[in-house]
Amino acid sequence: MFRPARAPLGFPAFGGSEATEPMRSVGETDSLNAWQAYYQGLNDAYLFPNEYVVRTFLGRYPGLNMPQDYAGKRVCDVSCGDGRNTVLLHKLGFSLHGTEINEAVCEITRRKLLDHPQRISADIRPGLNWDLPFEDGFFDYMLSWNAIYYMRDADGDIRGHVREHARVLRPGGHLVCSVPAPGCFSLAGADELGDDLIRLRGGPKWGMLDGTIYRRFRDFGDIEQVFGGAFTDFSRCTIRDDCYGLPLEYFVFVCRKA
Repeated sequence: MFRPARAPLGFPAFGGSEATEPMRSVGETDSLNAWQAYYQGLNDAYLFPNEYVVRTFLGRYPGLNMPQDYAGKRVCDVSCGDGRNTVLLHKLGFSLHGTEINEAVCEITRRKLLDHPQRISADIRPGLNWDLPFEDGFFDYMLSWNAIYYMRDADGDIRGHVREHARVLRPGGHLVCSVPAPGCFSLAGADELGDDLIRLRGGPKWGMLDGTIYRRFRDFGDIEQVFGGAFTDFSRCTIRDDCYGLPLEYFVFVCRKA
């Protein structure tokens, strides 16, 4: 059943307008404006996919268990950003769908993709981790690259995000997901809220993330405990990269809807 996205925490409703959107706090408005400006300002020439997205969708590794029959299959690039991974998914032959935080960001990304030399068309809709604007069982594959752990508030339940992602996947469909490992730079200095929820202190570059709440994952055991109610057949990858003194550490995993 199709479910349009609700408007949690002042984010604009799916298909909404100024007349129908709820009131937003100054902080929420500033954050949305910052994200819109960030994506608007990215250089279109740099729409290249993440290395480990390429490795996961194209590589053949002993511990990777995911079929590579992509042509014509539906994929959702959740929180697709500027569409850099969507470009790869297009080249693999997927039917392209995605989400972003509001219509303004969706339009920026749709334009960037249409302006790409390959004139990429994608169905990108406003949607959030806990409320994805697609029908039950719609997708064959989902990509959630550094996205699923963004929480609505300090009372949020990450398992609700997992259930929502599973809802829009067909039985047997695959989720490709990445989350920061505890040593990742983006988690440094965060405030502990309990139950592995943290509130970020974004620093000078990522100030727009100040106050954002993440669900931190301790290890793969934690990941499989959280996702295991809806998914099975986990493949694991760990990224540890000292990038000129900036620690980039992530857990990447592939799982199949049970």
